[in-house]
Amino acid sequence: MKKSVAAALLAEARHRRGLTQRELATRAGVPQSTVAAIEAGRRNPTVDLLTRIAERGGLGLELRVTRASEDSAAATGRRVAAALVTADHELGWREDAALRAVLDLRDRLLRADGAALAALVADPPTLSENSRWDAFVAGVVEEICCRANQNPPPWTQEPERFTRPFWYLADGETFREWELLTVPAALLRHGVLAAARELESV
Repeated sequence: MKKSVAAALLAEARHRRGLTQRELATRAGVPQSTVAAIEAGRRNPTVDLLTRIAERGGLGLELRVTRASEDSAAATGRRVAAALVTADHELGWREDAALRAVLDLRDRLLRADGAALAALVADPPTLSENSRWDAFVAGVVEEICCRANQNPPPWTQEPERFTRPFWYLADGETFREWELLTVPAALLRHGVLAAARELESV
């Protein structure tokens, strides 16, 4: 089950305050099962409910509406999905456009500092119709977060963002050993075999 940002933030804030789910629920005047369902991602709270739980639990809550960054992982997911379904072009062109989008994301994430990196990867990209590309985006995000000593966002661990059998980025047998020997660990975990040099900007 996919967890929302609200679910993750509520659980983190509750832990920081040293509250159990039952204690928070009692303070907020809701059943403990409501807090548990929100934190597990089984229930999406309304803004009113989330505000009530947060305020009565002594937790801060600030909601802001901001324009989504075109540099984010979520925006990259939209570009990848759009490139893969563009009917005007051959498959090779579509996959090149998707590859360019993922490599551009990786470059932006490498240049981002801690807070900026967290913001760029916080929202999950919409799943495309192609599990290989969904795994590729998640693997790149996980790789860069690990390099920056940050926890990857929870969405990178969703089962839909892994691909099996392994997907070798390069066509043909010639480069497979090279890809297998030099692929970053995060991409290998997600089932995408891309040599470290293939991930560099060109």
